[in-house]
Amino acid sequence: MATIPARRWWVLCVLCGVGVIAFGVWFAGVLPAETCTGPLPAGVSSLLAYQFARTPADIEAVFGAAGTPCRAAMIAAMDQANTVDLFGFIATYSAFLACFFIAALHAGSGRVARVGLATVVAALAFDVLETATQLHITDQLPGTALSLRLLAVGSVGKFLALAALCVCAGAAMMRHAGVVGRLTGLVCIASGMLVVLGVTTPPMRSALSLGNAVAWLIIFLYAVTAALRGGAKA
Repeated sequence: MATIPARRWWVLCVLCGVGVIAFGVWFAGVLPAETCTGPLPAGVSSLLAYQFARTPADIEAVFGAAGTPCRAAMIAAMDQANTVDLFGFIATYSAFLACFFIAALHAGSGRVARVGLATVVAALAFDVLETATQLHITDQLPGTALSLRLLAVGSVGKFLALAALCVCAGAAMMRHAGVVGRLTGLVCIASGMLVVLGVTTPPMRSALSLGNAVAWLIIFLYAVTAALRGGAKA
């Protein structure tokens, strides 16, 4: 039987998850489907291409050379998305994930939930660095060597922290008895591995977005089930 605090955190997790979904829909409508130099591989957004830009040439592949007709519109779209990200989305998804691990902690997941909370804090810090750096770069295209290094630290650190928390979330699910809990936990862990693959293997960059989307959906549905049942187990 779940403690009352556990159920409250599951409910908060669900509410924050609804906010995450709303932000996701908004980002999909704001971000251009292509960069200024053409189409992107399936599963790779223009924002993701920007997050993994490492050289001035990579930056110009996103925004186009100076004088390119779409450059101003791309800058405006990226600045709008990154501003909303910095002042709204980061806090919302961090709360969503933190509530999951706090609920899991109350439900008896122990150490794995504490490690998960630590990865949420790390992801938040790296994401703030990444997003603030992107806003700085668009103000001074194509960016300095230092800003590009900071972008690399922020983006890689963020996605690896997100991969780690996917693994922690899956491990927390697997601690509870039941075939469904174990299967969902395994899928969540596998999704974290997909994120790592997307970070470390450029041709597989789309795996990054897929892994995060699947893991977060599982976390959301697990929280919904736990909140409805009012139990420590989903």
